[in-house]
Amino acid sequence: MMQFSIRSKLVLAISFLVVILFSVIAFLFVQEKKLEISDDIYFNSLSFSRLVAPDVLNAYDLYLAEDGFVNFSGEIGNMFNQSDSIGRIQLVSYDGSVVYDSQEDVQRRFEGAARLANEEIRGVLRSENYGIKTVEGRTLFLKSGGSGYWYLDANEESVDPLGRGELLEFIVVPVNEQFSVVFYLDYEELNERVALMVRRISYLAAFGILLGLILSFVMSEQVTRPVNKLVTGVKKVADGDFTARVDIKTHDEIQYLGESFNQMAKDLEASIEARVYKERVTRELELARQIQEQILPDVKNLPKVNGLDLAASLQSAEEIGGDIYDFLKVDDNRMLFYLGDVTGHGVPAGIVSSIASALFYGYSNDPDLLRMMVSVNRVLKEKTMPTMFLTLCLLYWDFANANLQYISAGHEQIVHYRAKEGDVVLEPMGGVALGMLPDISTVMKLQKIDFQVGDVVVVYSDGIPEAWGPNDELFGMERLLEAVKELSQDQLLSAEAIMNNLLKKVQEFGGGHKQMDDITVVVAKRV
Repeated sequence: MMQFSIRSKLVLAISFLVVILFSVIAFLFVQEKKLEISDDIYFNSLSFSRLVAPDVLNAYDLYLAEDGFVNFSGEIGNMFNQSDSIGRIQLVSYDGSVVYDSQEDVQRRFEGAARLANEEIRGVLRSENYGIKTVEGRTLFLKSGGSGYWYLDANEESVDPLGRGELLEFIVVPVNEQFSVVFYLDYEELNERVALMVRRISYLAAFGILLGLILSFVMSEQVTRPVNKLVTGVKKVADGDFTARVDIKTHDEIQYLGESFNQMAKDLEASIEARVYKERVTRELELARQIQEQILPDVKNLPKVNGLDLAASLQSAEEIGGDIYDFLKVDDNRMLFYLGDVTGHGVPAGIVSSIASALFYGYSNDPDLLRMMVSVNRVLKEKTMPTMFLTLCLLYWDFANANLQYISAGHEQIVHYRAKEGDVVLEPMGGVALGMLPDISTVMKLQKIDFQVGDVVVVYSDGIPEAWGPNDELFGMERLLEAVKELSQDQLLSAEAIMNNLLKKVQEFGGGHKQMDDITVVVAKRV
């Protein structure tokens, strides 16, 4: 049961948005105006101090020094009337004595022991430049020039200027070689103007919120009437009445929604059938994936053979991949292993790769590698589609003879790290993809690799060099060779460690880019 109607939610949502909008605008406006007023106070106070400081000293010489305190006090009062941002004036001699203080010397001239200005003021008295202190405690000096002011420190080195809206505590203006005038800033005007703005904006916000409430009630009524029709129609469809229709003529998105609902009611039965079919296909794809995984060897329990440290990995771009590899152990000293890549990926490629895997397993007892490849090719040519091909590299290791042989069927070149030279080479490729020609006996060639202790061979599918990275750039052969060389030079790394680090480099290069092709790699290290 619904506790809140759409209308109520619309009213609340619009009201909330109006409140947030006005609050944010008000806050930003107040902050901006506060900065503007602060800057105005700073510049006005600086100009006022520069103009009035000589008048303060003249009034002192004319009146106060001659015991004319009343006249002097009147002159100072007139100066205060010229600026609302100055709250206190002191006349200070260069020895730090306060000759006059507008806050303390109200009724009569000060008589008594010498008064000393505070430490911050005494620190800037003898400078020929204006001294200022911020509310945060930063002390700066202003040096005037033709183009404005420079901000200096006590050593007259340039420093960062005042930040926008930064508040000052006082300004010290040197008048002559004996006196400086200290002007203390009063920000009561700033606070009053900000408070006035807040009150005005509050009135506007209240008006805006009231207007928003009125508009939200009107708008919600226009929106919820056709929505109620949709709710009625949905209830009928939920009860199994697929003939339910709604008549909405609002000429907007709600009408489009009503028309879509009517079409949905027509298509619902077909959609249910399609969903059932999709679920069945998904289950079948998952089953096919599991079957393909069963065909592949267990990477955590690869066959062992003397003289080789082996590792392998396959990362499919889709549920079903077109890459294959296998390790077929003959005895403790001999092993047959291969890596292949069927054109494309997905279910068709997965079927062809499964057929090829079964064929190699069936022909694995044939000691003649060339004859084995010819036999597999003949079956693939006869039993698969003419557009499906399989590039493959078949390797045979004989520990007793320290002999590594291979046949390439149009596959990527083997990367061979030679430990003795500390460098990598690409072994020659050759042959033609399986399933392309009826007879490949004349184009296949058995080749040998001088495989010494510490050497590493990497067999891979084109998903590695053709892995996409940032800016539509490919991983490429150059990066692959550099990575194999770098990882293989560390003789402490196992074949599995070399493989994992290589795949990590490919993944990091991709930077989250979608994997476009199957990535398969087999690493064999001579031990």
